[in-house]
Amino acid sequence: MAVAILIDVGSTWTKGVAVALPGGQLIARDAHPTTLAVGIMAGARAVIDALTHAAGGDVAFRAATSSAAGGLRVAAIGLVPDLTGIAARQASLGAGARVVCTASYRLAVDDLAAIAQARPDIVLLSGGTDGGNSEVVLENARLLAGAGIAASIVLACNKSARDEAAAILELGGLQVRRADNVLPQIDKLSVDSAQRAIRELFLERIVIARGIEELRAWTSGRLRPTPRAVLDATVFLAEGPPNLGSVVVADIGGATTDIHSVGGEEPGPGVVMRGLREPRIKRTVEGDLGLRVSASAAADALGPDRLAARLGWTAAALRSEAGRRVAVPDVIEPGDRFDRVVASAVVGEALSRHSGRLEPVPLRRGQWIQTGKDLRRATTLVGAGGIFAARSDAKEILYEAVACAAESGRLVPQSPELLVDRCYVLFAVGLLCAEHPKAAASLARLSLSMQG
Repeated sequence: MAVAILIDVGSTWTKGVAVALPGGQLIARDAHPTTLAVGIMAGARAVIDALTHAAGGDVAFRAATSSAAGGLRVAAIGLVPDLTGIAARQASLGAGARVVCTASYRLAVDDLAAIAQARPDIVLLSGGTDGGNSEVVLENARLLAGAGIAASIVLACNKSARDEAAAILELGGLQVRRADNVLPQIDKLSVDSAQRAIRELFLERIVIARGIEELRAWTSGRLRPTPRAVLDATVFLAEGPPNLGSVVVADIGGATTDIHSVGGEEPGPGVVMRGLREPRIKRTVEGDLGLRVSASAAADALGPDRLAARLGWTAAALRSEAGRRVAVPDVIEPGDRFDRVVASAVVGEALSRHSGRLEPVPLRRGQWIQTGKDLRRATTLVGAGGIFAARSDAKEILYEAVACAAESGRLVPQSPELLVDRCYVLFAVGLLCAEHPKAAASLARLSLSMQG
């Protein structure tokens, strides 16, 4: 029997599955604490050895994802916030990165200080449509070259300024990767080239710097950022053999909550889009919404009084418990009320932030202006992450999250089918789907309890 072994190295836990090929049957699962202090391969090897022993077959496919040490950090710089700034952010998030800093126009002293403080692995520098403004991106290249920021540069700007900007940055000692302009025309978003450059740098620079080159060698090069693999799985659920249509995946973790969506980019009748049209495939990351590392930030963002009332606690007690979760990131307990209440509120808030909004056109009855995605007609909402895999009430948490999101008035899913990644395998589906789509589809159907 041919077998695929698929590993995900997280900041806290390293997880893995063994899957039969080509049928996609789940043979075994295993997990081990991530061993950052001594090198991640200690924990990864424990998982790999356990899965190899359990599989007892020919390992024909080896692949891995990683979000160890917090994942890939990107500073996104554009010319204006509503155009190239948005394009730069979408390129970063779609590549599996976490955007830790954004800036627009000519970089000021405090912008450079903020970028340095954010400690990005990569700076995505964009600006100007092709043949448009070159002055700002060239000036920003000069400022970055002299700022002493230890980051690689992905240059995805006006093609008329690209070579000169690259020369300026390289003269300043920075590693530069050229990409196509993320906004070649005023109304055209083009992020694929920049996303490829970010992922390549992740493999060439960031992964090696964090000491997991041995894992990359074990995979024969099939190593991806975990968020990118989950985004690939989302697209596969929507457009591959599962064919679920417009899909939203809410992936909650200890530090962030990621929302991935496919669809909802088209405005409805009587609606005019403001700014750039949203991409069909979109990912957002909320760094203040998590159950462990970001528990205190989440409590503040969601309103401690409101959360405390749902728990029957005082706000002081809620803050104290959130602080304890930050200091001691315990495993998820099946009956933990704090996790249930906070998780539903966190996912609801993340869905709201990901979705767009409608505003009436003054003096024009029945006319609306839309900003962002309209996900009201999304057919499926998938809950992913440790809490959805660990708890028997996972679907109830997801139902409560939809209700929380609806209170925001944003264009959130209204009546989607609710599915839960019970086996914690969406990362594996994302790794399998390109080369083994049948196995990926079977694994997804098993974990999500889908028919067919």
